[in-house]
Amino acid sequence: MIQSKGIIPRISFKGVFVFMSITILGLLLFPTLFMTLGITKTASFFIACTISSSIGSMLVLTKIDGKPTERIYFRKRIALSMIVGLLSSALIIFVFGGDIFGY
Repeated sequence: MIQSKGIIPRISFKGVFVFMSITILGLLLFPTLFMTLGITKTASFFIACTISSSIGSMLVLTKIDGKPTERIYFRKRIALSMIVGLLSSALIIFVFGGDIFGY
């Protein structure tokens, strides 16, 4: 098995499954909560996707695919998870959702 030698560990199929499951569950549960608080539909989906994908990538990078010997990368992986969560949610909601291109 190949060892990871950096911030990003080798991502397993289990890690991808957990990330996608958390993101989908977050997109099913959180937007209705945010819309009842008076946030617009697009903004509520963006916030829900950001939160759920950040949590999913944090869990995958630190607990599932991160090894105990790689604890020195913990803070960097948390920051990377926040960046990945924000960028992936912007891509999902605004680009693939049609809000940028208008269709």
